Amino acid sequence: MRVRARLTAALTGIALTASLAGCVTVRGEEALLPTTTEDEAADVLANYAEVKNEGNPAYDAELNSTVDTGTLLNINSAGHTARHRVHPEGNPNYQPMEFSDSVFHIPRQAGWPKHFVADTATNRGDARWLLVFTRDAVDQDWRANYLVTLPPEDVPVFTEDEEGHAEFLTADETEGLAMSPASVAEGYAEYLQSGEGPYTDGPLTTGERERREEAGNEAAYVVQYQDQAAAGESSPPLGLRTEDGALVFFSTQHHEKQTWAEGETPVIDQYVEALLEGEATRSVTTRRMSMQVSMVPESDVGEIEVASRVFGVVGAGAD
Repeated sequence: MRVRARLTAALTGIALTASLAGCVTVRGEEALLPTTTEDEAADVLANYAEVKNEGNPAYDAELNSTVDTGTLLNINSAGHTARHRVHPEGNPNYQPMEFSDSVFHIPRQAGWPKHFVADTATNRGDARWLLVFTRDAVDQDWRANYLVTLPPEDVPVFTEDEEGHAEFLTADETEGLAMSPASVAEGYAEYLQSGEGPYTDGPLTTGERERREEAGNEAAYVVQYQDQAAAGESSPPLGLRTEDGALVFFSTQHHEKQTWAEGETPVIDQYVEALLEGEATRSVTTRRMSMQVSMVPESDVGEIEVASRVFGVVGAGAD
C-alpha cells in the first residue's frame, strides 16, 4: 500500500477525532489551524518521490496525476504522454529521485484549499526545489501544484508567527507589498507582450523578449506570441511572506505560432510532434504552460524579480 493511501486515512482520522472532542469543525471552513504537521508533510514528500520514481521511468501519465495537480499536472502529464509516444520502452536510465535536508513552511489557514511548501535539496543538482502542495478537502490527497528551483543562497527567509507557522498570501492580498500575487501573474504576461512593467532585467524578462526578437529574424519562418495568466483555479497565484516582501508563485500560458515561408518544410521537435493535432503543412501553434516564482518587494521598494521558471509544452495544433 502506498504512503498516499495511509495518509488519507490518517488525516481523515485526525479531523474526525478533533471534531468529536468539540475542538474544531470537521470540514475546516472556519477554524484557523495549521494546514498539516511536520511529520505529515514529510510523509507527503516521501510519497511524492515514491510515486514519481514508479511513474517517471515508465512515462506513466495516469500515475503522475495522483500526486500532481494544476499547472504542474498539465506540464508533467503532457511530457509523459509525448515521451511515451516517442519512447514506448520507457526510460531504462532513469535515476531515482531523492529528497534531503527538507524544510516545511506550514501556514495557519481557514477554509479550502489548504497549502504548504516543501523546500528541499535533491539529487538533481545543487538547486533547491520548492514544491507547493495543496488539497481541497480533508478526504483528498495532497498534490503538488507548483514546482520551481532556486540556488540555495537565493531562497529567502520566510516570516513566521510565534509558533513557527508561515504566512501565506492569497491571490488578491496586497498589504505591505508592491503588487498582489494575481497582479504579478497578469503583469508578467503583459510585460512579455509589451516590455512594460515593474520587472527587473534578467533571463526571464528582458532575456526572454530578446530571445523572441532573435527568433523572429529567421528568413524561413515568422513567430507570433500570445501570453496570459493561467486560466482556472487549479493553480491560483499565491505568495509566502518573507522578511522583505513575498515570494510569489504564479502560472502563465503561452501560445507560439510558427509560420513557415512558402516552399519551406516545417521542422518540428519530436516531442511537440507527438502532441500535434492535424498535419503541419504551413504553421504550427504550440501551447506551453509555465510556473514562475518572483521576489515581490515591500510597497514602493524596488522592482519585481522573476527568479525561476519551469515550463513545458502541453499541446500543439497544425494549420
